[in-house]
Amino acid sequence: MSLFSELHRRNVVRVGVAYAVVAWLILQVADVVMENIGAPAWVMQALLFLLILGLLPALIFAWVFELTPDGIKRESEIEEGVSVVHQTRRKLDTLIIATLAVAVVYLFWEGRLRDPSSDTPAVAQETSSIPTKAQIAAQTGMDALRQQLDADAAAKASPASSDETSIAVLPFVNLSSDPEQEYFSDGISEELLNVLAQIPALRVAARTSSFQFKGDNRDISEIAALLKVGHVLEGSVRKAGTRLRITAQLIEAEGGYHLWSETYDRELEDIFAIQDEISAAIADALRAELALDEAMKPGASRVAANTPAYEAFLKGRALINQRGQQAISEGVEQLERSVRLDPGYAPARAQLAIGIALLANSSGTYGDLSVEEVNERAGEQIAAAEALDNDFAELWAARAMLSRINFDNRGYLENSERALAIRPNYSDALNWRVNGLNSLGMWAEASEAREALLQLDPLSVVGRLNAVGFIAGEGQPERAMAIARSIAPQSQWASHVAQARVYRAEQRDDRQLEQLLLAYALDASDLLVNFLMSDLLVDSGLIDEALRIDRTVRPWVLLDANRFEEAEEALREALRADADSLEIVTSLAASIYFQGRYGEAVELWQRALVPSKFGEAVYANGGLENTARLVHALQQMGEDDQAAKQLEVLRAFRASFGEESVQARYWFLGEANMALLAGDRDAALKALQRADEEGLADVDALNEPILNTIRDEPVFEIVRQNVASRAVENREKVVTLICENNPVPDHWRPLESSCTNG
Repeated sequence: MSLFSELHRRNVVRVGVAYAVVAWLILQVADVVMENIGAPAWVMQALLFLLILGLLPALIFAWVFELTPDGIKRESEIEEGVSVVHQTRRKLDTLIIATLAVAVVYLFWEGRLRDPSSDTPAVAQETSSIPTKAQIAAQTGMDALRQQLDADAAAKASPASSDETSIAVLPFVNLSSDPEQEYFSDGISEELLNVLAQIPALRVAARTSSFQFKGDNRDISEIAALLKVGHVLEGSVRKAGTRLRITAQLIEAEGGYHLWSETYDRELEDIFAIQDEISAAIADALRAELALDEAMKPGASRVAANTPAYEAFLKGRALINQRGQQAISEGVEQLERSVRLDPGYAPARAQLAIGIALLANSSGTYGDLSVEEVNERAGEQIAAAEALDNDFAELWAARAMLSRINFDNRGYLENSERALAIRPNYSDALNWRVNGLNSLGMWAEASEAREALLQLDPLSVVGRLNAVGFIAGEGQPERAMAIARSIAPQSQWASHVAQARVYRAEQRDDRQLEQLLLAYALDASDLLVNFLMSDLLVDSGLIDEALRIDRTVRPWVLLDANRFEEAEEALREALRADADSLEIVTSLAASIYFQGRYGEAVELWQRALVPSKFGEAVYANGGLENTARLVHALQQMGEDDQAAKQLEVLRAFRASFGEESVQARYWFLGEANMALLAGDRDAALKALQRADEEGLADVDALNEPILNTIRDEPVFEIVRQNVASRAVENREKVVTLICENNPVPDHWRPLESSCTNG
């Protein structure tokens, strides 16, 4: 008798089949049970391992033993002719058939009847509002994003109906073996996203957020919750020979029900024409399904003429969205490649102009290009794009950035709004609109626009990076920190910078420097980080440390360190290299003002007057101090009428944002300066005391010449001593960090004198 025949006779094969079917059913039931009781993943893995391990003993048992009316006996102990294996065989067949029937019922329930919302996995939540360093290191980006969403919900409840006409377009899955089709799949998704964004009544999640879920198999309801939408569109693309099949399906997020699906088969001739055709067809179907009858706005600009150009465009834009000098520089290189491959692709030229503008030399951008160089290089790309298509979203966004670099606040806002009129979910333009509103003193509108950006594009790196400082300054540090940490999965660099901004608002200098050093280790050339880090080191009295961070920031280090003559010399040199920079002009004016040469300072500041909601004010990247200094200088020169006019602008600015919009200590410090400019010493002293009570720790803020008239008051001296004491405490923490707990010793080390003279 052959081995197989003997295996069959002893029911070993049937036992194996029965074991496999029963084990599979056990796993399906266990999967449902463990999800609902929140069991950890290792429990399911252990069960699977045990079932696999049990197969071999079951087969051996079937070979060696036989089930008889007298119980289990060894095969060798059963007399010939007494075996009942045929009866056992029938019982095993019955067991297999019954189990398969149960499996069919289960599969029907799983595929048709089960509520997908029950599939959302249980997730352990962080219990500490301020995690330890180890917890932060171990915390996943999704944990942080959940913290952000919880904080957002607590801070501002969304309207009950806001999700009903909202949608996210997930990246279509490339089912082809050809990797080249990956960018076609992305292109279909992006074109759909842009087309749907033209429907006024439909809120479409921004690309930067929805594309974060590429390759992510999490439950649709969870993705929808993270993106704050009521519907999700997903699909796939498969290429076979010259045939292309595109499948799309619309899913209602809360219940997980498929509202609509369609498959499109096309001959692969003009791949981008197919992309346009399918996008339009799906958009029309979704408009009907969601009962959206409004006319569409002007469509998006066409895609590139060839796949490599489009691929370079996508890579370049993604790198620019990460921010930081290194990422933006690499993005510019990719976009230059896209333009070389397809000189007629207007969006690549516009995006290249944006990247170049972001590399400008200022504390609000990321590079070291002069205004003149930015105007020349970015202007060339904008002009070329205009010749191809003079009205598309990226072009208006590029114009907005060029306006910002040239200190044209109105143009910055207006061009951003023109971009949004074409593409309402354009997150960069939304972010720049927020900045434009801030620059014009439209604080309430800016705050509303910032919340709208976080709602539309909750995973935007730049949107969250720019928002956290304002949110923390408005008294919501926990929410701001949750947002800052949620950036990490997309950009560790940006997450560190965002966390530093939150700690800055809380005056936790050591924690701020720790995050800045971590960002510095990732990109030592980034100007934004170098400005922030040198400023903090100066505030801590570590002037020599600040001076060696980056030569580009040296003039501002000297100015902050009260070395005004050296600062003036360095700033004049910088201005010769970048004559159009109002940031350099205003800083040079300040260095001269502190030396008592008021006439020269006023002349420079008047060159830097820019429009605002309340009248012309001195260009400011981070505050109104230069406008206050201009008022004081005019008063010292006897120009009372001009001083009074400028003082009214300053008053209107301050009244527009109110005490609750900034850290209270700086609000009251500003009130003290305002009172003295108006000639009210008593009010100034009271405001100064309030700033002290709110924890002011900025000694340099008390060096303003405006305060000279009350410097001999006992109250001023008490405040000065308290502020100095806090500054010393902060300095000690900073020195301990860099000398004993340096987080990046392989990338940056303090001077020996900083630690020995601590």
